[in-house]
Amino acid sequence: MPRPLRIEYSGARYHVMGRGNRGAVIFREDRDQKIFLDTLGEVVEMTGWRIHAWVLMGTHYHLLLETPEPNLVKGMQWFPGTFTQRYNLCHGERGHLFQGRYKAKIIDDQNPSYFRRVADYIHLNPAEAGLVSQAASQLKSYAWSSYVDYLKTPSERPAWLRTKEVLSCHHIASDTAKGRRAYEALMQEKVCWMLAEQNRKSWEKEWSGYERGWVHGSNDFKQKMSEHLAEEDAGSTRNIYDREQRHFCNEAAATDALLKGLKVLSLKRSELPELKKGDSRKLLLAGWLRTHYSVKRDWVSEQLFMGHSSRVYEGVRFYRNPPPELAKAGRQLDKIRELSG
Repeated sequence: MPRPLRIEYSGARYHVMGRGNRGAVIFREDRDQKIFLDTLGEVVEMTGWRIHAWVLMGTHYHLLLETPEPNLVKGMQWFPGTFTQRYNLCHGERGHLFQGRYKAKIIDDQNPSYFRRVADYIHLNPAEAGLVSQAASQLKSYAWSSYVDYLKTPSERPAWLRTKEVLSCHHIASDTAKGRRAYEALMQEKVCWMLAEQNRKSWEKEWSGYERGWVHGSNDFKQKMSEHLAEEDAGSTRNIYDREQRHFCNEAAATDALLKGLKVLSLKRSELPELKKGDSRKLLLAGWLRTHYSVKRDWVSEQLFMGHSSRVYEGVRFYRNPPPELAKAGRQLDKIRELSG
């Protein structure tokens, strides 16, 4: 069955989401939320996770969590299943509660703005869903969100909730009464901005991709993570269900192959722009990459500085029947492919 490939490393941060099976309501009454939070507290104790933000909506949940140890998968193997068992026992029901596997988007750890935006997205979810108004007290009136806990003193919060990092990202230096008032004012200002009709398109555009894809981060970070996946799960990209994740993994594998192919042809990447667009070595590499790696013609053409992507078609024909002087190089390229699986 197609599956997401999970990226795990010490200190990784994730935006974790789960939805009710077929869009069904999960949290019907207060005891359901309490069961969820009690179970969350247990998995935190088991794994050492750091929970920075959470919200429970009717049909789904969001978590902003950090794993000091690389154990997201281990914890999530226990957490949703255990909650489902307890939930079904409480309601006298059986069967699946969640819609497929949980989603876990890795968050760029080089740029704190992505961490801050995910925290905002989670805390503002009730406002985005139309559950609060512009009235100053309304955002904190939604009980099932860590935002409410952020406004309490540390002794009144769950022991597993961390607030320091999110406050710091908003330039709030301390978790004091003054700092909590500043955070409340900041978030309420965001609510008012969101709910103003003239701003609706802006925030809808900004948040439209927050539950899609597999990374909250820059292109450089995505490239780094795709290379990590290629190392951990070489040859398994066909089983990746997330289209964007598969795309980045395929490009990472092809980039690695390109570097090896250039070495076979005694070329440096920096030399490619200076060579003719139809250089025979470029054609050979283009045909090899296009034949054996799931990357687009435009990508191959761009990497090899070949101009129009139609030259990649020519490269495929060239690779299948190379001239004598490049036949040996072609066999060496094929050997690289065989060794990489």
